[in-house]
Amino acid sequence: MKKIIKIAVFSAGIGLTTCFAGHIDLMGYPTADTKYEFDVYTGAKDKWDAATTDEPPLTTGAAVRIAKKFVKTVPERDGMKGWLLHYIKLQRMSYTDGPAEWIYVAHFDADPGGVWNGPLPWIEVPVRLDGTVPKPIITKS
Repeated sequence: MKKIIKIAVFSAGIGLTTCFAGHIDLMGYPTADTKYEFDVYTGAKDKWDAATTDEPPLTTGAAVRIAKKFVKTVPERDGMKGWLLHYIKLQRMSYTDGPAEWIYVAHFDADPGGVWNGPLPWIEVPVRLDGTVPKPIITKS
């Protein structure tokens, strides 16, 4: 069974989160008028049975390092010093009998490096339990 997650950084607006069975849309505030959208399909490599195994196949620390490496490729707006990890969460993507499918979602806020006028840009990066970040669809607005 495949599940989908969409994560995007939009060029206007306030964050909106909707969650349905196995599907989540996340929108953020802009990075250089560019939208990053991720379509994540989970499968066998994303399964973890918390009832029988203490830790998921990918540790939180490894997921943080993978997400940080990816976010360095995201263009910064003028005045930014970079990206700061705000939090990382383990998101359950399926609700079936047996091992569930999971992904990590790392939330980064812009580091303004001083005075900033307006909302800070942010992005959420999905990391699959096999250690990959899905290739985003990047569009300029």
